[in-house]
Amino acid sequence: MLSKKNQKGFSFIEMMIVVVIIGVMATLAVGKFDKFFRQQRLKSAGRDLLSDLRLARSYAISGRAQYGIYFDQNARQYVLFKDVVNPSNYTYDVGDSVVKTISLSSIFSLNNCTFPNTAVVYLSTGSASSSGTVDIYNAELAKYVRTDVLASTGRVRLTQS
Repeated sequence: MLSKKNQKGFSFIEMMIVVVIIGVMATLAVGKFDKFFRQQRLKSAGRDLLSDLRLARSYAISGRAQYGIYFDQNARQYVLFKDVVNPSNYTYDVGDSVVKTISLSSIFSLNNCTFPNTAVVYLSTGSASSSGTVDIYNAELAKYVRTDVLASTGRVRLTQS
């Protein structure tokens, strides 16, 4: 018979303890990763809006025409458009040329839009019709990303809560 000092290996109970510890750690990690990925989706939505605002400004400068973004808070979408119907009003009107419509995921909402008529229009000089902000909000995280537009230069800035 072999003595216990010469036996090598793990007992079943030791292996089960290690498996339970790994399971608990994996469960905790999944929760952290899920929150991390939701935060990244919110940041991504904010960066997409930032890019579309810059695109509207670029179109206005290069095309020597007014382009803007209309924020439809109820439908959770925004519309990049060429302002052709009534350019002096700086609004999105029926008949304006739609370049693209962006719908947000159902987990996001557009909040706190401070632009007059919920639209910002870029002039051919690159300046904006007015200064203002709009938030993309995620209720699950209770966090938002805010996009600020400065009227005099048309510059856009993104901040996070």
